[in-house]
Amino acid sequence: MRNIGRLRNVEDKLTEDLKRTTIPLRQLGKKYGVTYQAIFDYYKRKGIKRPKRPKREHTKNCPICQSLLKIAKQPHSDFISSRTIKEQLRLESDKWAYHIRILRKKGFVSPKFGRLQSQKAERAYKIYFQKGLPLRTIGSQVGLKNFHGYIKVHRVLGWDVPDPLFKYGSNDRKAALKREKDEKKR
Repeated sequence: MRNIGRLRNVEDKLTEDLKRTTIPLRQLGKKYGVTYQAIFDYYKRKGIKRPKRPKREHTKNCPICQSLLKIAKQPHSDFISSRTIKEQLRLESDKWAYHIRILRKKGFVSPKFGRLQSQKAERAYKIYFQKGLPLRTIGSQVGLKNFHGYIKVHRVLGWDVPDPLFKYGSNDRKAALKREKDEKKR
């Protein structure tokens, strides 16, 4: 009862604050010297519609999201493993999941960005995009037995994996193997 008496003195001002601002009820309660429950009861009883708070633009202000966007702009960024990104940015799994979910939901990054789990596959793809080596050679360099299988699966899943730079043919293959042998001898 005591709070209602205090509110009667400032009814017009309080109604104006409730209609125009998004100040939390606790702060309004402190401002008018009553509890936030009294403020809540008052505006429910009067049927006052409060304005909604505008949503913050998270991605513009967040340094983690900005770093992720910078990594996503690199060529072949879909083929960077999530572990590598977490290590680069020194992120824990829960923070990583929160920020990447926001970016994917808003469409700022590809849905495949950060989905690659294997760091060996990441290294294999790096070699695949930079050099024109046979797939078996790439796989043996990074320790993958079936790199061709990885490529097949990723193509089926819709990843943009270009055709190999190395063309398999009787003369090309022999020449490439001969070059590899010559390099090993040196």
